[in-house]
Amino acid sequence: MLNNRGARRTVRGAVAIAAAAAIWAPMPASAAVGDPVLYATTESEYQAACSYSANVQWDRSTSRLTGTATVQNHLWFVACRKKLVVTFVDDEGRTAATTDIVLETACPTTDPTCPSRIDKPINQIASVSRYAKPYIDHIDAAVVDRA
Repeated sequence: MLNNRGARRTVRGAVAIAAAAAIWAPMPASAAVGDPVLYATTESEYQAACSYSANVQWDRSTSRLTGTATVQNHLWFVACRKKLVVTFVDDEGRTAATTDIVLETACPTTDPTCPSRIDKPINQIASVSRYAKPYIDHIDAAVVDRA
């Protein structure tokens, strides 16, 4: 026990400074692997010329990407060519990896030789670095035109 009043004051001041430093000091970036499965979804308006929707999930432990993507063509004479792009974003907001999934062509509604609606099941391994995998914060999905 400190009997000296000045020593007690000094110790209290040191403890207060250490506590303040611990609270306001910058912390290193670290992601918690609390969510073993991450989800993303995207969809267009149904009235779009080429409407789409996609629901995907990524299992962190197996790196497996699963879900479905649907493309429906409402045009009479033009085919609809799309691809699904899944982006893996780390805890600092940077893109850690992307996976492109080509969707089959949705034919025009007047073409009887092929469907104007494509439902594609997704079940593949996503190539995410084992070093980046623990730090993936969320995934984004987007359906874009393919060349």
